[in-house]
Amino acid sequence: MKHKLDYKPIPEDVLYINELDLADSVPYETNIEMEKALTGKCKEEGGVLPDDNVRIYVPIDINADAIMRRLHLLFVTMDYPTEDNESAYSFAVRRLIYQLEIYDQVCVTRNFEESVQKELGGVRHSREGIELARRIAEYLEENDGTAELFPWDEIEE
Repeated sequence: MKHKLDYKPIPEDVLYINELDLADSVPYETNIEMEKALTGKCKEEGGVLPDDNVRIYVPIDINADAIMRRLHLLFVTMDYPTEDNESAYSFAVRRLIYQLEIYDQVCVTRNFEESVQKELGGVRHSREGIELARRIAEYLEENDGTAELFPWDEIEE
């Protein structure tokens, strides 16, 4: 067999993010379908997944350097954004923004005392997450290409 199948994560103390669209595009059009897919149930069990479905968990390391490396690699492989490739760029950068959000959330949890809250009762952000978001926005601004909308919506987010 080509792939090593494990029955527990290595290392064992990892976080599970049960969001199907983080690693792959999803074929579900409604929130109800997405919620049913998250259960992991096949059609014969009342779910939406095909009966031959196999759910796997693939490790991904999320840190500032890894996220920036993925952003640089995106621009190397796709060249500069144009109207022809802006939807693919937008999709890929939004996936990186999801990773940034997870990174920020974990950093807040690990060092709550140093997190920042813009408004009373609002979302807290880590200093590391804020700095990484700034780096991503600066990189996108410097490499904006000729696309009509990309990367301005992503920068604003």
